[in-house]
Formats: sequence, C-alpha cells, structure tokens
Amino acid sequence: MPNYYVFMADVIASRSREPQELMEEFENLVSTANTLFSEGILSPLTITLGDEFQGVVSTLLDAVSVLVWLEEARLKGVFGSQLRYVIHYGEITTPLNPQLAYGMLGPGLADAREELADKRRRRSRFRIELPDRRLALQLSQLLDVMFALTREWKCEDASLLFDMMLHQNNEAVAVAHGKNRSQVWKRRRNLYVDEYVSLKTVVLELSEEGPC
Repeated sequence: MPNYYVFMADVIASRSREPQELMEEFENLVSTANTLFSEGILSPLTITLGDEFQGVVSTLLDAVSVLVWLEEARLKGVFGSQLRYVIHYGEITTPLNPQLAYGMLGPGLADAREELADKRRRRSRFRIELPDRRLALQLSQLLDVMFALTREWKCEDASLLFDMMLHQNNEAVAVAHGKNRSQVWKRRRNLYVDEYVSLKTVVLELSEEGPC
C-alpha cells in the first residue's frame, strides 16, 4: 500500500475561545488554505472534531508550505489561536477521498492521530515523522526557532513586517508606511525579520528533501 503525507492540526486552548467565533475563524482559515494550496492537496483539509483538521498532501514541501502559511495567517491576525501540527508520512490502506478527508483508514492516519493526541508539556507544536528521522528532527527544531522569533510580533504591525520581508530597502518601506528609515531599521533588527526570512528559506529548501 502507498505512503502519503498526512497533515493534522488542532487548536490549542480552544475551550478558552467563544465557540461560534472560533468555528467561523477556523472554517475560513481551512477553506482558504484548501483553495490556495489545491494543487498540492490530495484530500482536502477537513475539520473533524470542531477544533481539529486532517488532510492528505502530495509532498513534504506541500505540507510544510501549508503549515507556514497557517502560522503566518495567525501572525497577521486572521486566526486568533495557536495550532499544534503533525506531519506524518505513513501508509493509507483505503482509496483517498478527494472530496473530504473522511472514510480513509491506515497506519499513517492512526499514527498521526495518536501523535496529535499526545499533549505532554514541552512537546513541540511542530511534530514531523518521516523515514529520515534526522530530517524530521531538523525541520521540527527549525520551525520551533523560526516561530519563536515572532513572539514579539503584533498583528497590527503585520503589514509593515511582511513588507520588510519582501523588501530590503528600508527607505521604501518607511515611505509606504508613513515612518522614517531609522524606525524601520530598528523594527527589522529588534524583531529579527531578516533572521525569520533566512530560516523560512532553509525550512522550505530542506522540505524538498522528503520522500516523494
């Protein structure tokens, strides 16, 4: 039986959120991700238990790309809670469902579900299981560091911060946001914007090394 990349996530501290607001945000987030990454998704991200989703994607790069997009959506204020992720490369013994991630069975799905359910303290939010355990550990650790750099980022500054990622010219960014070059330079340095971009590049490049 073939192996696939199972991608799951759940909302951390979902009970602290107003249920209707959380569901609307979560449904919009998942729907947008499915649309943007449709070419790399074999079985769409599907909300299963209200505060969890599961899906199947084509490659490790597809899985990590969706994960990074989801995290950046949170940084932009699109989604108000943190997510805990599992990317697991494993066997699915039934045909893939291209409409919804329901009605499929196999060790890959069962193992991913077990991993997601393990909520011991100090476990990484980014859990990756691959045949290449060294690559899996590297990616998990790099994602931990990458998003640790964003702890001081505020969603109201997202437009400025993401413009800084795209443009190295502090003067141009400053003009576009009604600031001076020194202010932009300080934000870039103090909030580790360039370091975040460098780590993101490494993470995505490493993700291309996963089994196809």
